[in-house]
Amino acid sequence: MPAPERERIQVTISYKSRAITVDAGPDCIVADLIPDIARKLGALDPTIVHGGYTLVTEDGRTLSPAQNLPSQQVTDHGVLTLRPGVLEDNEIVYDDVVEAVGDSVAKVYRPWTNEQTTITSLIISTGMLLMGAGILATIAPSILTASLALGFAIVLIALGAALNAQRLKVQSLTTSLVAAVFAAIGGFQLVMTLHPQPFYAGAALAGGCLGLFLIGIAQTFLCSSTRPYSLIPIAIGTVILIPSALSMLIPSAHVAIWIGTAAVVAVIGNLMPWICLSFSRISVHSPQSEAEIFELPEAVDINDVRSRYVFGSTLLFIARIAAAALLLIATPLLAALPSPFAGCICVAAYLGMLIGSRQIYTMQEMIATVGAAGAGLIITCLAFASAHGQYAPILTIFLICCALLAIVITYLTHKQSLFATRVADAAEIICLVAILPLAYLAIMA
Repeated sequence: MPAPERERIQVTISYKSRAITVDAGPDCIVADLIPDIARKLGALDPTIVHGGYTLVTEDGRTLSPAQNLPSQQVTDHGVLTLRPGVLEDNEIVYDDVVEAVGDSVAKVYRPWTNEQTTITSLIISTGMLLMGAGILATIAPSILTASLALGFAIVLIALGAALNAQRLKVQSLTTSLVAAVFAAIGGFQLVMTLHPQPFYAGAALAGGCLGLFLIGIAQTFLCSSTRPYSLIPIAIGTVILIPSALSMLIPSAHVAIWIGTAAVVAVIGNLMPWICLSFSRISVHSPQSEAEIFELPEAVDINDVRSRYVFGSTLLFIARIAAAALLLIATPLLAALPSPFAGCICVAAYLGMLIGSRQIYTMQEMIATVGAAGAGLIITCLAFASAHGQYAPILTIFLICCALLAIVITYLTHKQSLFATRVADAAEIICLVAILPLAYLAIMA
């Protein structure tokens, strides 16, 4: 065996919690090994790479980068440590306490930026606008309240158009959606004032849907950067208009209409991703000849793929919001009905939304889905406990068990468990399958 082959050694090199094994020969000096070692150990951090790296033995001796490992008394199967050349915090010597405090603050806390200031201002402004909308919604219907709501809607959609002209997409979208809320309240108050009828059996909800349609159309033409999201008020208005119109035509059956509509929308809303996936046909063409086997694949247009994905995910997001809006409107009616099965429909629908949210990738869909499900569960529990006090302890125990199970799976289970995934899948399927039978029992009760 040649001498160089006999002199090759294996050493273990560690960095923080990582370690690799390196097979080095006598011809490789330490300087040639360090770049590949740092890359494999994930130590190529832009904040420390400028200081270089050194290898340190177990007894604290720093190896020379110009020599090989055997010449520096590194034995076979030895252990070395990769150390960055930059100074650690405890190695820096300060002669000014102000400088030390400044460095500590800069490393511990992130600075407040102008972008965060604008986002905070947007959140506070939106919160105040929504509180004002809530106050208008709870006031007794009158021409004055309807005029105020519609006037605010016009002002806000104009403000959204101005923000769109300044290329402030998020601010424009938020303002336009709040304008849709005011328009819905204004339309509801106006119709309720002119033609008083019960909430779920009259034309007032149809008036609110008309306000949503008008704002959605205005947003389409005035806010070009947020044009796809103008479908949100239109979709919500369309979904709510269906049970409202049927209830106007058949007032005596408005309870059954709302139960059936809520159940169908809950099932479709939770199954929407799978429905979309079933319509996505993927064709596989097997090669039939040797020429086809070695033929270069067709180039994929990444821009076309990206645009299709954005369009599809936006439509799915809008569908989720529309389904959640209908469920939130129907929840007070269903949870307060004499039959407890109607309230169980809401619980099953919202639990299905929460369990299904683990498959959501985008943050906006997660916020919309989880927020709507959480708000729906709160409304359901309050209305159900008020109407069915005898079942309140059972509902409380059930919700506490679900919360404890979620905490255990989320925080105490550190590894991804296939069993936990199967349990979640089974729970989601049970919730979805139970909705339609519960709706039948609630209608027949």
